[in-house]
Amino acid sequence: MKSFKIKISNNKVHLSENMIAHISKSDRKIICKDFDYIDSDESNAELVAKLFNLHGEKIFESFEDPFFFFIYNALNGDGLIVRDHVGFNSIYYAQDKNNLFLSSSISGIKELFGENLKINIRVLKDFLEMNPFSDKETFFKEIKKVPPAHYLKFSSNKLLIKPYRKFRNFKISDNEEDQVKGLNKLLKKSIIRKEESLDNNIGFLFSGGLDSSTIVSFFNKFKKKNQKIFTYTAQFHHIDDSLKRLIDEKDFQKEILKNSTINHTDFETKDLSTLSNLDLYLRLIGQPFFFPHLYLIDEAFRLASSDGVKKVFSGADGDTVISHGFEYLVQLFLKLRWIKLFFEISKTSKIMKKSKKFIFKRAVIGQIFYNKKIYFSARKQHKAVLSAPIHANALEIESLIADFYGITQVHPFYNINLINYCTSVRPDLKIKGYPRYILREAVKGVVPEKNRKRLDKSNLGHGLVYSFLNKDRDFIESQISNPHHIVKDLIDVRNIKKYWRDILKNPRRHSTSSNVPSLIFSYVVANRWLQNNYNKKS
Repeated sequence: MKSFKIKISNNKVHLSENMIAHISKSDRKIICKDFDYIDSDESNAELVAKLFNLHGEKIFESFEDPFFFFIYNALNGDGLIVRDHVGFNSIYYAQDKNNLFLSSSISGIKELFGENLKINIRVLKDFLEMNPFSDKETFFKEIKKVPPAHYLKFSSNKLLIKPYRKFRNFKISDNEEDQVKGLNKLLKKSIIRKEESLDNNIGFLFSGGLDSSTIVSFFNKFKKKNQKIFTYTAQFHHIDDSLKRLIDEKDFQKEILKNSTINHTDFETKDLSTLSNLDLYLRLIGQPFFFPHLYLIDEAFRLASSDGVKKVFSGADGDTVISHGFEYLVQLFLKLRWIKLFFEISKTSKIMKKSKKFIFKRAVIGQIFYNKKIYFSARKQHKAVLSAPIHANALEIESLIADFYGITQVHPFYNINLINYCTSVRPDLKIKGYPRYILREAVKGVVPEKNRKRLDKSNLGHGLVYSFLNKDRDFIESQISNPHHIVKDLIDVRNIKKYWRDILKNPRRHSTSSNVPSLIFSYVVANRWLQNNYNKKS
């Protein structure tokens, strides 16, 4: 979606049109079919406005792809702005006594608002302490955002924000074979899209993990003859040999690339890091962010742009959408089905080559509380995880970097139809010895066996800590030595200094199963943002 900036004042909208709608061609056909409407040559905005007037918010439940809808009535000053299910299109807003400001970016709001913005201290403190993201607030008191699957209505400068239904239950056969076939069909549909058939060069963020292997393999098998695939992969050859096996995915990448015509690009990461480019990222994003590995995406987009690639596919959050299935084990535990639980843990233990005790602690005890809540239903917990603001937040950051390089990102796993299907399948099929069992079955014959049965995952923490010590060390130490006065009021900086000494003393320990690098990253990002924007004591 292109960026929009709107200022509404005295019942006038400063915009060339009073309706905007961004929907895919596929969704246009779907809503016309669902609501028995004969399509014509009218614009997307006119079509959506008519159907909304006839059927209300129900029409938003039919969209499968990212969408955006804005309508403004210049006669009475009423308006409606709708955010998609997942949160691809951001909607920020702010008010003063006479005006309502709307924008798709923080920088757009700041430009329109034209005043000094006050820091939202609570959000900043949560960020420094690594508490969950807010889906309604920003780092500025005056600026709010519309959560995914919500719409904002305004009338006479009064605002109302309401949700529409995000999840729908699929009516599918309870048979395992049918559910596997259904997932295969939906994966193919979400990856091989008609919108992409007109593009000759298609890019992919490719690690060699199950998710990126799935997307590249499906596209390579079913693409149009004229289409060329470009894959971009980060390499970590500079990491110590004793650790390289924990981050190196070359063997899995080779399985996808062999006997193919894929145009593959490896890029070394030794001289790359997020903190070394922090000022640029803060300008683009407009506020502090948590994305330690953003430099990997940045470099891939830069290379794609130089190759003339305009669309880049990502396998982001495929594991969240499909689910590892651990919530099913939690459900068995909470409902006292302990014999069945023991049987399931035993199967998983054997396949993953981990002790039963390890599986129980990580997959059951470690998963009981999600966001300080207990879910007795595996399906409800899966939906709660998918609704977490962290996903939309990451998408927003990635899209801002993509826009910087003239790239459009495509996220097949975030197709809402695919999401609804995955939350509707039998919970026990998500873990059947193998985590994400149903995905592994659905991609059989498309994804190479080595990748399909892969159980481990690359640990990018080793790359992050290497960058901390070998590229960003002076910058980190300068930030720790010069804490902003606002930061000093919110946290004990002595703890940050201690965490830094711990990393220096034992970097390997803090590269795995440690939140210390994340705390350091959050501190440096917030401190630098304050230095750049709030350097004078108030």
